[in-house]
Amino acid sequence: MSSYAGPVRVISDGVPYEVTARLVPYAECKALVADPFGDQGHLYGAEPTWVGVIHARTAADAWAIRQADELVIRTNEGREDRFTVIRGGDFSSSDLQIAGGGRAPFGDEAGAVAVP
Repeated sequence: MSSYAGPVRVISDGVPYEVTARLVPYAECKALVADPFGDQGHLYGAEPTWVGVIHARTAADAWAIRQADELVIRTNEGREDRFTVIRGGDFSSSDLQIAGGGRAPFGDEAGAVAVP
């Protein structure tokens, strides 16, 4: 499976935000970094399938995304998946580390997952 870098839309509790993202399969990230989650544990009690970093346009956007209960990431191709913020990041840089547990919204094996 390949990685993804570029613009995406994050839907945070129903509100869309335009952000940029760097997304990789979790197995690839795990091979590069001994413990990509540090002390954060695992996504929803299970190992995620993909991880990444999103860069919001403003610190206020990053904060709104961080505080949301329901998060969906959607690529320009229309592929999407639910995700969670695994580390709050530095709000002055507007970066958030994220992880998804479903089918990755990028790469050859990505499937479009309809999220209401």
